[in-house]
Amino acid sequence: MKLLVKSYKKLIEKIKQFSWYSLAMLIVVVFAGPEIFVAMELTLMLEVMGASTFCMFYVSAFKAYFEPYLKKLKPYFERFSQFEGDGFFVLKYRQYKQMPSMLIHAVPANTLLLGYLSIVTGFAILTKIV
Repeated sequence: MKLLVKSYKKLIEKIKQFSWYSLAMLIVVVFAGPEIFVAMELTLMLEVMGASTFCMFYVSAFKAYFEPYLKKLKPYFERFSQFEGDGFFVLKYRQYKQMPSMLIHAVPANTLLLGYLSIVTGFAILTKIV
């Protein structure tokens, strides 16, 4: 019986502590309002920015370390490239006729992705407005 009373008193004490904590949390939420959520979002953003900045510096240092070696190897790889740069290029009609699959490479993938996302975003905005 003593053990039951002792465990009951411990349970009552835990409930009292929990009620004080929950009451304090409720007061903070009521008085601070949405500023708490804004603070949490800003803290998360700072955390993500810190990690990504560290990774960016790490990759930059790695790249800077190997840059002299890559400059020496660059002429060997450039002789295999047919087109200057990796941007937008247009071939002549007879070249497309000879190899139609080159039409896919005329427009880079990033341009297609950007166009697709623009269309999807436009339709999403139009469906929300209408």
